[in-house]
Amino acid sequence: MKRMSCYLVPLVLSSRSTCVSAADADPSLLSASLLSLVVPLLAVVFGLAALWWVWRRYSGKGGSSGPLRIVQVIAVGQRERVVVVDHHTQRFMLGVTQTSITLIADLSPENAANLSSNASASPNANVPSTRG
Repeated sequence: MKRMSCYLVPLVLSSRSTCVSAADADPSLLSASLLSLVVPLLAVVFGLAALWWVWRRYSGKGGSSGPLRIVQVIAVGQRERVVVVDHHTQRFMLGVTQTSITLIADLSPENAANLSSNASASPNANVPSTRG
């Protein structure tokens, strides 16, 4: 006795499905049926991935939208960093360690002229003295 397997075989001109045996099934119809299921599934998966990416990009979860933006990070030790941060129209240089965050310089446009004139007069004018 032949075992019957039911396949949904979409016909080009009609919308009914038929029950055929595995031996009688036309391979081109089966591959077309499989292709007609896989292509829409992949389209839905890629569409959802694109929506997720757009949501992450523009909802603020991606990192660069909001009032703070990290411009540059430079490692100066194992756990120490110098970070340049923008906040609206202001720019700050911060020293970041494991236990503290210290303002090194205010690099805002209104302070940039003062920093450049002080730097040309004395290279260490903005560096606080640690000797007491």
